[in-house]
Amino acid sequence: MLQQIRQQLEQTFSKELLDKLFESYQLANEHYYLGKHRPCCSEGGRFAEVAFRMLQQVTIGKYIPLGEAIVNFRNEVLELEKADKDKFPVSIRIQIPRTLQVIYDIRNKRDVGHVGGDVDSNSMDATLSLVCCNWVMTEFIRIYYTSDINTAQNLVNSLVKIRIPLIQDFNGFLKILKPELKLPEKILAFLYYRGSEGATVKELNHWLANRIQTGYMNLTLGKLEHEKAYVHREGDRYFITDTGRKFVAENIPFNV
Repeated sequence: MLQQIRQQLEQTFSKELLDKLFESYQLANEHYYLGKHRPCCSEGGRFAEVAFRMLQQVTIGKYIPLGEAIVNFRNEVLELEKADKDKFPVSIRIQIPRTLQVIYDIRNKRDVGHVGGDVDSNSMDATLSLVCCNWVMTEFIRIYYTSDINTAQNLVNSLVKIRIPLIQDFNGFLKILKPELKLPEKILAFLYYRGSEGATVKELNHWLANRIQTGYMNLTLGKLEHEKAYVHREGDRYFITDTGRKFVAENIPFNV
């Protein structure tokens, strides 16, 4: 799915910008879910700078080169508002640029991008930054990949996978690199990694080499869902909850 989105967006935006956009977006999400607020806001700022260049490319046909500073972000945002109304929707001219300004200011003016900001970055700063990044990403996909907002949102949700050294991905086959972990920990690690994709019992069994008896697997999942509220089931798929994500981050060693 990511490759399909990339191929479609590359018809409008340069590959180097898309590489940086997806990289910073992925890292912002990873840092947020690992409770790293300052790095999340920092990556949000990088995302804003790349996304701004994408708006420049689509509206005027060129952009400030990567590696060259955007001297006055606010003035550049105002310039985008002058783009032709008949060619570009309000989202491209006004809404996305102003949202990027918010992300950029969180990084630069709230003790994230430099020492001596107004206040220490915290979970609320990181949450606002990430929500804005999510919205911008959804808008890009809505405008240049699919016109349906719900589909665009679902596609954005599917992009995020939290990379952790504990799990190695072999073309979709997930391998736990610490086999001594107990079954509940392995299940939670898998679901943590999968994020909004979740996993079916069949997938979990496959990654565990089909070594777990069906009854024991169902019993374990039932306890994780009803006794711990670490997972949630929808149809045949299981998803990790915020409680489960917090448990994983605090109790399961990611490094190998």
